Amino acid sequence: MHTAVIQTYRTEHQPPWVAKCLDSAKAWAEANGWEYLFRGDDIFDLVPSALQKKYAEQLPLQIDIARLIWARDLLRDKETLERVVWLDADVFIFDPDSVCLDDTTNFAVGRQIWVQPTKGGALKTYKQVHNAILTFQKSTPVLDFLLQTVLDLAERHNGPATPQLLGPKLLTALHNVVGFSVIDSVGMASPLVLADLATGKGPALTRLKSASQQSIGAVNLCTSYRGQTIDGVVCDDALFEAAIKRLAANGLT
Repeated sequence: MHTAVIQTYRTEHQPPWVAKCLDSAKAWAEANGWEYLFRGDDIFDLVPSALQKKYAEQLPLQIDIARLIWARDLLRDKETLERVVWLDADVFIFDPDSVCLDDTTNFAVGRQIWVQPTKGGALKTYKQVHNAILTFQKSTPVLDFLLQTVLDLAERHNGPATPQLLGPKLLTALHNVVGFSVIDSVGMASPLVLADLATGKGPALTRLKSASQQSIGAVNLCTSYRGQTIDGVVCDDALFEAAIKRLAANGLT
């Protein structure tokens, strides 16, 4: 199946660990004989100008819009292209053989298993879906619907918007009703899971693995937390580097 894997990130001042994530995605695409397409900041040119202004300080929301427009344009304009795979720049593929896509599925989202502490300190696991990986085939009716829904929501929304508004929150709400096809092999690392990944073990990582329905071959490391302290975890570049080093060497084991 003629497939293009698409990604975006700034081209200057890339943290070395993000570059490793991008390299892992490119290698995965090439190993499968797929195209690999990358855009820098010019991806924001795809976003309607009014929404660029409205969300000028919320670039993740602009990216949520731009990824859908880019996928639509590619499938519309490239006659031989049959499928587009969006992958966030902070997804590290450590076991490419486990990240398999179903050629019969015309649209799919990622599985988000989020581990965080309750107010009492106990760990709790939340199951949602995410858009760190999305697959669209030319035959899917979902892409046009999803793009229009995202644009309408972005235009109507007033007040502060969470970074997840047009991505995981919207997709999870739709998924709970519709039941999209889900890619379970691309996981999501909460700060506590990230800390456990860096050391190779821990209760949050154990919860992630036990709640996963199949082997995880890639993890979204959540660069949005870079430079912050969340749930007692200092999410600095050293932590991301340590997590990638462990994943590359040992996977989730």
